[in-house]
Amino acid sequence: MKRNYSEAIFVIATLTLTITVLWVYLSVFRALNKTEKPILSAKETKVLNPVLDKKVFEELKMRKY
Repeated sequence: MKRNYSEAIFVIATLTLTITVLWVYLSVFRALNKTEKPILSAKETKVLNPVLDKKVFEELKMRKY
């Protein structure tokens, strides 16, 4: 069985071109849809106090639904 080398080269070239076009398309798509990171103020980055206010929970228990 003798194989035609021009056919193999054509298949490899077609696959390479397809992958290259897809790679460029995805790179452009990613660049256009890239969002900027938000800039947070000092108030937004303030550490929350992990201590819970028990008075608030008692008031919630006393509510009538």
